Amino acid sequence: MRVVSLVFFEIATVILAVAGALVGLSEFAIAALVLGALPIAAFVLGTSALTHATFGLYAAAVAVFGLFHMPSLVCAGAIATALVGWDAALTAPRVADAASADDIRFALRYTARSASLAAIGVLLVYAAGAIRIRLTFGFGLGLSVAVLVLAALFLRSLRRTEAHESEEPPAQP
Repeated sequence: MRVVSLVFFEIATVILAVAGALVGLSEFAIAALVLGALPIAAFVLGTSALTHATFGLYAAAVAVFGLFHMPSLVCAGAIATALVGWDAALTAPRVADAASADDIRFALRYTARSASLAAIGVLLVYAAGAIRIRLTFGFGLGLSVAVLVLAALFLRSLRRTEAHESEEPPAQP
């Protein structure tokens, strides 16, 4: 899983470096390549604190790239792959005790699922930029409140499900 983390972080590095070079901001491309050394250090050292710092720096780099008008798809792709790399690094200690055959199978399934979720996120960013809908302020505000309420209800139902699963079943006589 640590290898999966390294691969996704390095994909984010390549996205940022290539975007910086194509836009003509060679300083950003160089900064992205320097940033790409952090996941390698996190892989070698295996510390979660360095992984958290690495993800934070990727998020900051994507924010700076966005401030300099990089395309939103580039920023979304870079942060999505860095997020998957960060999650894989946090998942790695949990699956470290598994057998190597199971570990490889899990890593492949995890990679496929995570890559597909990252791709869906990038496609949603593309759709948000491509679809033009005229909204009045009142309708937009109402829609935002409705989405917020639905998200709160969804999280509440998840917490209830976790609470019910953690309870022990009653003893049978």
